Amino acid sequence: MKKLFTLIAVAAMAFAAQANTLTVCDMEATNSQVPIYGLYCDVNGTIGQMIYPAEMLEDMVGSDINQVVFYSQEIKFSNAKLQLSLKDGVSQMDFADYAYFTDLEANAELTPNAGDTEMVFNLDEPFTYNGGNLVVEVKVIEAGDWATTYFYGMDTDYAASYYQYWYSWSDTPSQWTAKFLPKATFTYEAGQVTPPTPTEKTGAPTFLGHTEDGIYAYFVEIIPTEPSTIYYRIIYPDGTESEWAVYEEELSFNSEGKYRVEAYAVADGKLPSEQIAYEFVLDKMTGINEVAGGKQVAGVRYFNMAGQEMQQANGLTIVVTTYTDGTTSAVKVVK
Repeated sequence: MKKLFTLIAVAAMAFAAQANTLTVCDMEATNSQVPIYGLYCDVNGTIGQMIYPAEMLEDMVGSDINQVVFYSQEIKFSNAKLQLSLKDGVSQMDFADYAYFTDLEANAELTPNAGDTEMVFNLDEPFTYNGGNLVVEVKVIEAGDWATTYFYGMDTDYAASYYQYWYSWSDTPSQWTAKFLPKATFTYEAGQVTPPTPTEKTGAPTFLGHTEDGIYAYFVEIIPTEPSTIYYRIIYPDGTESEWAVYEEELSFNSEGKYRVEAYAVADGKLPSEQIAYEFVLDKMTGINEVAGGKQVAGVRYFNMAGQEMQQANGLTIVVTTYTDGTTSAVKVVK
């Protein structure tokens, strides 16, 4: 007998969300206009918008963004409250027509400290990124003290950034574009991944029992009807039960008494099969005896010694009888 291992039943469950980070545009180039134009942080409404191409963000598709970080040599402006907003799935990749995006989702506010090298925006609520080009906007919502600040990022071949600001003496804003994308780190949750609930049952396995000439033992093979993992347990003559275990090799019995082997199968993406049972008696005097006990026979199958099924008994044959209560028995006959 092989060693039995405990079967641990695993219920379908959602995998816990995991925090991940994605850093883009990690270059040494600098720009003082985006993500925010520090020289005009003393004017409410000053904005910077950046379009991050979808190809940079593939790892985040379907995820919830909860933090965005920008990097500077040193933040010089102070006391300005900034607001971060996002817009997903835009088709264009540049601001060639000097038109900026509206209807963004405002999610985070921040008042950076002069001397910091990072602007860390923690979103009040996660923003789900579904793919496509992503617009990120930083806007002055409470004016502060102005000063030029340079942010790290990468130069581009297209107008990937837009900024707009007001002179203190004019109601007409100034608008510019830049071939630059700021370095940014997105922190995101991979999301709740819930496996679909299976509806189809696995095909039940079958049994094949046999003896071998000159060996006092009875052998039981459990045969799958489709690729699956088979679990089994044994009820011994004294009424004790083994633990459920994964079936890997043929079972053998060499002590007298009545045995019952129970089994079921589980295929990937399917429910467990119906549980089946196989009963037999091992007797030193009479060999293998069929256990009928007055039960009704549901069907009879015939197998040769190689395990191949036959239409009828022929020569040395294993006769497998299935009863209406789901149990089976096997005897070896010569015809």
